[in-house]
Amino acid sequence: MTTPTHTVVCPECHRSFEVDAGMRETLLKAGCAVCGAPIVDADLTVE
Repeated sequence: MTTPTHTVVCPECHRSFEVDAGMRETLLKAGCAVCGAPIVDADLTVE
């Protein structure tokens, strides 16, 4: 069984990167790792 990954596209800087479930939660709390913009569930897709 593999851990699902999520693709994040920042609504501000438009950077795209893949994260695991733990990092997903961090992004939702802290914002984009590149520019700090808020990240919401709509910015994430499950792969």
